[in-house]
Amino acid sequence: MQRAVLNGWDIAFDDVGSGPVLFLIHGLLMDHTMFAPQVDTLRDRYRLITPDLRNHGDSESRAESHTQWDAVEDAIALCNKLDIESAIFGGVSQGGFQSLRLALKYPDRVAGLILIETQAGAEDPTLVPIYEGMSEVVAAEGWNDFILDSVAALLFGTSASDDLKNHWIERWRKMNAKHAMQTLQAVTRRDDVSSRLSEITAPALVIHGLEDAAISMDRAQATADGLKGLVQFVKLEHAGHSATVEQPDLVNEAIVRFLR
Repeated sequence: MQRAVLNGWDIAFDDVGSGPVLFLIHGLLMDHTMFAPQVDTLRDRYRLITPDLRNHGDSESRAESHTQWDAVEDAIALCNKLDIESAIFGGVSQGGFQSLRLALKYPDRVAGLILIETQAGAEDPTLVPIYEGMSEVVAAEGWNDFILDSVAALLFGTSASDDLKNHWIERWRKMNAKHAMQTLQAVTRRDDVSSRLSEITAPALVIHGLEDAAISMDRAQATADGLKGLVQFVKLEHAGHSATVEQPDLVNEAIVRFLR
């Protein structure tokens, strides 16, 4: 991976392929490798930028609060460093939160949107204390099997294989847990941008798994309905909150069709 200091953070990223730029942003607790199936499929036709976000993967981790809007500035700073004027931005879950905000703040930089397992609203207030309570335990005591299994149940559908879930569980065990609160609060305390969706005119693809336990289908539908440039809303069977690795072939088909 390459590295760059962006807004004071040491950020790791991959930059592969050539052609029109696809900038893909991973979900909470994941990293750039959740787009490996998409990179493999598209790198012969597109240039793919896949960063690890703050406190994730190989990027710097520290106890500093940040927001989804801060992550937008990191993405723009990386594009500036790489001389990228515009890109198709996409992401899973919080990667989608950031892609929507990119389109709102920097519309001229966004050639299109690929929104996977995401929504425009704020976090469900009934779930915030549960999620933040779990992160407080992780920060203080490290991961335990109950929390790891609970996270896997949220981030993967019931059809996901044990091998896939165990692969990510082992990655989570190795994560720096000290900053779990700051990492989670960037998601749980995000603002609601659903009332601004009509400002976004970029062509958009929305993909959502029917087994997504973290974001309901009706929230994804509301986001899709609010986008003026919606091209297609793809609902995937046997996919949960991490469709790029749960159903990579179907995700790739939808993305290729959209890009064409």
